[in-house]
Amino acid sequence: MPPAHDDDLAGQRTPTRARRAGWLERLLSGFTSSSPDAPGETGTPDRIGRYRILHKLGQGGMGVVYAAEDPSLGRRVALKTITHSDEESRQRFRREARAAASVSHPNACQIFEIGEDSGRLFIAMELLDGEPLAERLKRGPLTLAEALSLGREMLSALEALHAQGVIHRDVKPSNVFLTSRGTKLLDFGLARPLSSDSGGALSLESDLTRSGLIVGTPRYMAPEQVLGDPIDARTDVFATGAVLFEALAGRVAFPGTKAVEVMHATLHEQPPALAGPPPVVAFDRVVRRALAKSPAERYPTAMAMSRDLEAIPLGDSGASLAPARALTRLVVLPFRVLRPDPETDFLGLALADAVSSSLSGLSSLVLRSSAAGSRFSVEAPDLPAIATQLDVDLVLLGTLLRSGDRLRVSTQLVEAPAGTLTWTHTTESQVGEVFRLQDELAQGIVASLSRSLGGSARTERPGETPTSARAYEYYLRANEVGRDLTKLPVARDLYLQCVAEDPGFAPAWARLGRAHRIIGKYLEIPELAAHQAKAEDALRRALELSPRLPLAHKLMAHLESEVGRAQEAMVRLLGLAAETRNDAELFAGLVHACRYSGLLEASLAAHREAQRLDPNLPTGVVHTLWQLGEFERQLELNDGEGGVAARSFALLALGRREEALKAWELVAASYDPQNSVVREWIDPVRDFLKLSDASRSAVFKNLDGAFDPEEIFFVGTQAARLGMPEATEILGRAVDAGYPCWDALVRHPWITPIKEQPGFADVVRRAEQARKAAEAAFREAGGQTLLGLS
Repeated sequence: MPPAHDDDLAGQRTPTRARRAGWLERLLSGFTSSSPDAPGETGTPDRIGRYRILHKLGQGGMGVVYAAEDPSLGRRVALKTITHSDEESRQRFRREARAAASVSHPNACQIFEIGEDSGRLFIAMELLDGEPLAERLKRGPLTLAEALSLGREMLSALEALHAQGVIHRDVKPSNVFLTSRGTKLLDFGLARPLSSDSGGALSLESDLTRSGLIVGTPRYMAPEQVLGDPIDARTDVFATGAVLFEALAGRVAFPGTKAVEVMHATLHEQPPALAGPPPVVAFDRVVRRALAKSPAERYPTAMAMSRDLEAIPLGDSGASLAPARALTRLVVLPFRVLRPDPETDFLGLALADAVSSSLSGLSSLVLRSSAAGSRFSVEAPDLPAIATQLDVDLVLLGTLLRSGDRLRVSTQLVEAPAGTLTWTHTTESQVGEVFRLQDELAQGIVASLSRSLGGSARTERPGETPTSARAYEYYLRANEVGRDLTKLPVARDLYLQCVAEDPGFAPAWARLGRAHRIIGKYLEIPELAAHQAKAEDALRRALELSPRLPLAHKLMAHLESEVGRAQEAMVRLLGLAAETRNDAELFAGLVHACRYSGLLEASLAAHREAQRLDPNLPTGVVHTLWQLGEFERQLELNDGEGGVAARSFALLALGRREEALKAWELVAASYDPQNSVVREWIDPVRDFLKLSDASRSAVFKNLDGAFDPEEIFFVGTQAARLGMPEATEILGRAVDAGYPCWDALVRHPWITPIKEQPGFADVVRRAEQARKAAEAAFREAGGQTLLGLS
């Protein structure tokens, strides 16, 4: 870097001096003291060591930075000195110099020398032109191309640092300096070497200062730093993820006005997903892995993270310059009924659901289900708890009050966890005009969020607007009744009344289809085929009326998978997800459809995408992990009711039979003992888990109740675990019915005992053939790119 002319360093600030100002702040930041009596220097020396001092660049509480010249090489340097004489400060100074000097890398600020002159320690280092990333971000976020370049250069410097056994511990925007020749990582004042006996981790107990303070900057600290646990290279990976999120999103990953709020968010909350073209989504996937709460789930090294960034294709210049948007996350809590009324009490949750459905088409908004919010008190909602447990930015609160034939609805849109009021609205209408209320609330929310939603607008979708107030009341009542499995026949009849009153209302047809499918699956099993036919007719009618209705597509996908048409469901969901990209439930549907198609890695990728959008959404991925034989990972997940039941089998597969039985008893206790349908499968599963003489007959009982190919395959694995001669035939039946789970056939430990059975190799061949066909369809539909598998 050519030295600046002396005139540039005196008098009025020039552009060059302005670019250096932020860098000086970084050099001095580690020297700032809260003590008003901190020593300083009153004059500028002519020399320090062999360096000729040109002028003072700045002064902090613990030292001074000078512009100097090295006469032996004829180059300008920055000379950082320490004026404190206490041994702790001197040790920290030496440690910073040694850590920085151990790295010779184009993206790390180069250290030329550490020396001492008349008891005064100094470091000679590069004199930089540019500005800190923190200053640059005040003017707005980076483009994707800039963020990718920044990330690669930061990680390259960190990889070099880690190769020397040193962890930076304070990666943040003000320690990242942008120059015309690339990124420079600064300030190694908190860097520490890994001890040889720590197993590659560093404990804060080894700190020079054991003041009880957490070392680092709260907004960019990894959870293990916050907790004072051992740290390693993955701690710097986490901080890099936080910096890159902020650089592209234009907002911090973990907000809060106080350190304790930021630390709570770091430990318990997730930053919102980023929306934009496919390269932005791919960038967000990388950042999300870097920000995993558990170090084991992050990139193991800086280089591993850098490789994934390098693999992101920018394509045309439009993609490289495309802005990213942090998706707004909203939950509509059930409305609080101020005066109980049997005729309108159902609207508390039903209206909340309806408002959420009206907002579901917005590309910059992610909706949490009202059912998820129903576990929170509607009288005194705990906004911090809601923000943490549901990962939301906004909460819509509302009250309902009926007076005669009038209904008064008051709503508030508030930020979580702060509770700042964003929008409020009060309206009255006839009791029968609920749809108008729903639509009015949805329009008001969109208007109040128009800036943060990036100009998104609600688009009318054909078939989704009811034309009859009576029909809509039937629909909302059916939704409420249908939450109870045992009352689904009542809900079905209400849906039938709804479509009779308003045959053009697509959501009612979709819900009717679901009711038929579930009734046939659990309540009226002998009539299964008839109910499946009725379900398909209703769902097809919904899609004829509203071809892009996500609800109908998701419900149809479940039916198709169960009747052996999972590949068809998978392709359709891929197309819909590629258009909307922010519907977590569509990706949860893909978890299901991909698994039924035999594509287990794609199923896992769909789960990751669903979790990127909604970390609390159950996806059924525990069943994918079961087929892969990843039982420990199963136990780590709480994936809804299915995950609770699957836990028992994972424990059994790990050889923990007594724990498996105890877990199953908890499942049994959670159901109504008077429900005969439940008893039909609770007891046989218990008998199988005992691995006793009763287990073989239990397998046949489970097979009698199995109606879809995945259930049949699962029973086949039970038979294989017991070495039953019928196992191969059962597994073959599942494959032929539409469950070509080739991976499980070749590697699941329960299936190993039957691999020599006659006909088993042919079952594997048929599964592989079907899986390859599904994989070809998956690629042709763009699944590789959509789910980040390319």
